Amino acid sequence: MTQEKRPQKRGSGFLRLFERGVDTATRNNVTAYGYSVSITAAFALLQTSRTDTGVLEIFVFALGAVIAFALIAAAASGFFQEELEDQPSNVKALAGALSFFSVGLALGVAYVVGILIQGTLAWPVSAFLTTVVYVGAVGVELAVAHRICGSGE
Repeated sequence: MTQEKRPQKRGSGFLRLFERGVDTATRNNVTAYGYSVSITAAFALLQTSRTDTGVLEIFVFALGAVIAFALIAAAASGFFQEELEDQPSNVKALAGALSFFSVGLALGVAYVVGILIQGTLAWPVSAFLTTVVYVGAVGVELAVAHRICGSGE
């Protein structure tokens, strides 16, 4: 964003510092927050609808999420050969405001997996697909926010 296009900041003194603090906290955590909500709620959906929740199921649920995240990170970075680009803060903020789509889709997938797959296999599959759907939907949200904000490309 060029200097003359930057929006005028509100407030001064402590109010301005507070605004900057909130901006930093939300901008840097928006996708992690959405993922935390999604994966936690996905686990809760499975746990409340099943009787097979035990230590093994918790570990394989976590394993499914970790594997999905690792595969997505590897693919997005050209198997860790390319540096990833960041999004402008206004794009991240708008995408965060749209995150009910990514969270909702991820939870929908977790719910459907819980219905369709029985036994211990439901746990890693649910976590894996919740992660894949959440991250993919966030990518769409960021692309839409990028277009709405008119940020290059």
